[in-house]
Amino acid sequence: MYHMKAPKETPAGETMNNIIAFNPLEDIRRFEESFNRLFSSPAPAPTSNNIPIDVTEQGGKVSIRAAVPGISPDELEVTVEKNVLTIKGEHRHEEVKEDGKVFRRENTYGVFQRSIRLAENLNTDGIEASFRHGMVTVTIPRKEEEKPKALRIPVTTES
Repeated sequence: MYHMKAPKETPAGETMNNIIAFNPLEDIRRFEESFNRLFSSPAPAPTSNNIPIDVTEQGGKVSIRAAVPGISPDELEVTVEKNVLTIKGEHRHEEVKEDGKVFRRENTYGVFQRSIRLAENLNTDGIEASFRHGMVTVTIPRKEEEKPKALRIPVTTES
């Protein structure tokens, strides 16, 4: 197939038509080459700052379980500030030795963090955290409800 470009004028004022060979499949071939180059080398997977959590309540305590596989307890930081619970850590990837190659890397690496606003009726002074099988569990007791007090007001006679 041939594609005709717009006519050009020569310095002498004559019109000259350029006819060049056009292959519509050439663009597809170039795209395919670019695509193959893009995915031929290992690239890190996109990271996410969200870690999955479950929030449950039992026996007057709220439990927040977060999945942190591959993390040890000493690599975790659990804090409460202004009634916001934050679980933070870092997934570190193993370096590939000089003679090794990575063909695909789907695990995410880097710093992760999850913050959860706590209900006002939780007692953050009694908060506890435990770790087992790649799960960190934060347990927070509910504040004791203040029981309404009946206040007897003496009635006096005016003189």
